Amino acid sequence: MSLIKCPECGREVSDLAASCPHCGCPINEHVARLVADRTSGEKKNQNSPAPKKQTRATATIVVMSLVILSLAGAAVWFLFFGRGSDMDERAAYDRIMRFEKERQFDSLDVALNEYIDTYNSDAFHYSQIKELSDRFSTERSDWEAVKGVMSLQSVRRFLDMHPDGFFHKNADEKLDSLSFVEAENEDTKEAYDRYLSEFNNGRFAEEAHKKISDLDKEELTIEEQLSVKKVLSTHFDALADNDKTSIASTLASRINSYIGKANPEMEDIYAYMSGMHSSSRQIVFNVKTGNVTKVKVGDRSVFNAQFVLEEEAMAAGRHNGLDTEYGNAEEKSSSGNVKRFIGTAVLNENMKITSLVLRQ
Repeated sequence: MSLIKCPECGREVSDLAASCPHCGCPINEHVARLVADRTSGEKKNQNSPAPKKQTRATATIVVMSLVILSLAGAAVWFLFFGRGSDMDERAAYDRIMRFEKERQFDSLDVALNEYIDTYNSDAFHYSQIKELSDRFSTERSDWEAVKGVMSLQSVRRFLDMHPDGFFHKNADEKLDSLSFVEAENEDTKEAYDRYLSEFNNGRFAEEAHKKISDLDKEELTIEEQLSVKKVLSTHFDALADNDKTSIASTLASRINSYIGKANPEMEDIYAYMSGMHSSSRQIVFNVKTGNVTKVKVGDRSVFNAQFVLEEEAMAAGRHNGLDTEYGNAEEKSSSGNVKRFIGTAVLNENMKITSLVLRQ
């Protein structure tokens, strides 16, 4: 038994009493109603949902998961669409390396600029490509400046500055051609030898060897110089002796000029020689060769000889001496006077006279 308060008067009464002794309110009905309400409340508590605290924790987890997914999605978008994927970056790098190896410098310039514009400093190959781009830009500017001047000195200076650079091959090729032009302007064996010492396998090496060979052919040898002197001595000895056979052996089959007469025939020369002689005198010629040069004419060589000719009449009486270039016969005194002439002779590659000019 326990005491409860009367629902009507509020005084304490026993929970076993049928009614309140103070006001007559039925107590047993009130107690039965309280027991029923308590039993119903316990059943409701057993069937009610989880506490609100558990619901809030679940909501927090869901929200955080959504945030993480959003951040991950943003990172993926930036990686693949904002600055390109790793595969794209690698492909751009490989393309740049190929352009550099193949010396496609215009394409290389474009590819370098595109890479720098597309990728940030945290890209895998960024530092390497940035250094390459700066070096390429500097060297290309220097090469364009050299092309504006294009001299041996400027090309050599460029190669000193960029010995292993992008445009090294271009500079080497230009140095090759400019060096050969310099050798051609000098046109000596020494000049071509200098070119070959630097460019033995150069673009113009074969031509330089040919130039040297041609110059060797044009260079007068001691043997050739002696042969010219011998021909001139033989010719004037035959002229002094009135020897047709010997004089013919010194003359070419076609003569352009002979002591004042253009395109003479052999009979003209024989007649000229006969007119110089008389039965009462003897003529002596002394040839003093001054200068002999060798000249290339087409694929053949000719020899030009400058000489002094002395004529001395050994017999008494008057006689006809040598005609000059102008064809005027001069009478010489037989008193032992010596007459001097300045002569020019041209001999062909067979050491035969094709032209003979005499001037006093």
